[in-house]
Amino acid sequence: MTALHEPRPATTPIGQTGLPLLSEAPPRMGPVTRRLVRRTALTVAAIEIVGLLLTLVVGGDRATAAGLSLIFPGAGFLFATMPELFALTLVACAISIVLWWAISAVWALPLSWLTSAAVSAALAGGPRWWTDADATWGWARIVAPVLAVVAIGATVGSFERRYRAKRAKVPALNAFLTTARPPEPVREFRAPDDMDAELQRWCYELALQPIDQFDGFEWGEQFHGGTCVRYQLNYLGWALSQYAANALPNAPTEIERVLRNLVLKQTDLRVWSYWRTLNLLGNFNGDPDPLVRDNIMFSGFTGDQINLYEAVTGSTHFDEPGSLTFVWHDGRTFSYDHHTWMDAVRRNFDESESGFFPCEPGWAFAACNTIGAQSLLGYEVLHGRPLWSEYQQRWRDTLDDEYLLPDGNYANIRCTRTGLSWDTGETPGGEYLMTGSNGFVDVAPDLADRGRAIASRGLDEKLAGLRASLTHDDDGRPHLDLELPEDHERNRVRRTALGAWTKLAGAARLMGDAELLDACLRAGDRQCATGERWPERPVAAGVQTMAGHLINRWAGPHNTASLNLRGYVAPEGPIVGPVPWPQAMVTVARSTDGVTLDLSLRAVEGDPSDELTVEFTNLEPGARYRLGGGASRGEVAVQADANGVAAAAVVLGEAVGLRLQPVNLDGSP
Repeated sequence: MTALHEPRPATTPIGQTGLPLLSEAPPRMGPVTRRLVRRTALTVAAIEIVGLLLTLVVGGDRATAAGLSLIFPGAGFLFATMPELFALTLVACAISIVLWWAISAVWALPLSWLTSAAVSAALAGGPRWWTDADATWGWARIVAPVLAVVAIGATVGSFERRYRAKRAKVPALNAFLTTARPPEPVREFRAPDDMDAELQRWCYELALQPIDQFDGFEWGEQFHGGTCVRYQLNYLGWALSQYAANALPNAPTEIERVLRNLVLKQTDLRVWSYWRTLNLLGNFNGDPDPLVRDNIMFSGFTGDQINLYEAVTGSTHFDEPGSLTFVWHDGRTFSYDHHTWMDAVRRNFDESESGFFPCEPGWAFAACNTIGAQSLLGYEVLHGRPLWSEYQQRWRDTLDDEYLLPDGNYANIRCTRTGLSWDTGETPGGEYLMTGSNGFVDVAPDLADRGRAIASRGLDEKLAGLRASLTHDDDGRPHLDLELPEDHERNRVRRTALGAWTKLAGAARLMGDAELLDACLRAGDRQCATGERWPERPVAAGVQTMAGHLINRWAGPHNTASLNLRGYVAPEGPIVGPVPWPQAMVTVARSTDGVTLDLSLRAVEGDPSDELTVEFTNLEPGARYRLGGGASRGEVAVQADANGVAAAAVVLGEAVGLRLQPVNLDGSP
């Protein structure tokens, strides 16, 4: 697996600390983007030339009106003394651009443009609302070309100014990168507290309801944004996979079912039926199969979710043929398993012109294609098929050549049909230094290091004020007496402070400050906690916002990147058997030495006075153990049988902070 960890040979110099430097003479765009932009420019030029020929050569009111509307959308209405229709055309074009991004209606803008030419020609010479039937405004012959030049010039000028501004930063950035060392993020295990238990319980309640029930999830439009249920399922799966690896490696039973159900819910028709609409509008293809073409925002994201499920549970449930089957309204079925699913992801990569394939038809996002790359990598680690290592170079070429901006950021989005991109409002400035669900750490570790280094510039100074505000509670834990302002969530449904706290906690984790991280998490808990239980939310935030928070909260020592690189590793030490859900749940079950077991159980619907019988396996056959700690008044003797199996009775209200360990751990009689 060594090749999976080796960075691509640098085409630019490497700094003294091993970070790749930025090109001193970066191209304005990559070869594929340049070809697409050139094709787009030639198409626009052809339309402009036709408009000029109709206006200057053919002549006549109708030809002139049509020509002017081709030169600038709707300008023919000005010639025909209908300014209200000119304004309506501009509104239609603006809406078309929104629809182009929102539902992949790439045809909407050309349709609005060409329709304005046809309608203005049809109305020219006809009855007017405000002027005589044969009246015209000749000045429109000058205004239309001027508007076209201004629009094209503004677009080109904006791109050029942005490019030059970014290129001007390169010398200073390279001087910094030459000696910079990226900070080491916090990776220590953070013992779950009461709020972690509430959040874990809420996640379990969401996941363990019947597969076709979604109480507590948020439903809205399923094309973009914070109400897409598929993303809620992805984020929850990623977060809980980390929790499983870090807090529950020795209690696989319940978390396996939770993670499996979150994947299976992706096959519910209400979750994936959006794709047929996008495919029809964007590709003129009515095939509802959500994996066969494009749609990396589903296939790549959920592929990564499936990998993580297997990496933390060892279950090969989804390797079985037909284990992931989609059923359309008319009964058609699209049957997949883990292997054919990842084959579909790789096939889409292979067939893409640029090396990245679209989320929505015609739009390829760097973030989505990074998560798609993670899915290939994670699958290869688990199953040995070289789906990632054989594609890795082309993927890296696309990232470096087509999406890299001069200052080390990456463009968020690019149209695969025109080569154009813009700030869609989803990320600050429409770009980012690191992307995917773990910032390149697994698929491009050198870029992850460079991104972390640049992102951390000046961050320590910004966090200094927070550190100065830290105090400590009586129990010694760090405390921030602070509340943050609420802001709208991505879906604009509600306002919450949780997103701001997640960003601060993320900054503390990035800078390796475990104490500040803990203080930020606890302060966010105090401000945002609701005291409510499922199907309501224990924190005042939406499901996707909460799940994104949990990805950061539960990211140590393992995060999604390390799990993709590690694959499945069987737990060592005592294993906890199933506990009765929904009476109780295991919140901690981990062995740090392969001999002892740290264990916590909490009530869900059970009473603290309930007594449970907990089974342990993978014990030393015939060995004696003791189970104690927590709030218990004493210790319970545990005797393993010849198969290394034993059981012990525990009281739920006393079952937090237990430890199971051999009686004679030091070898004394």
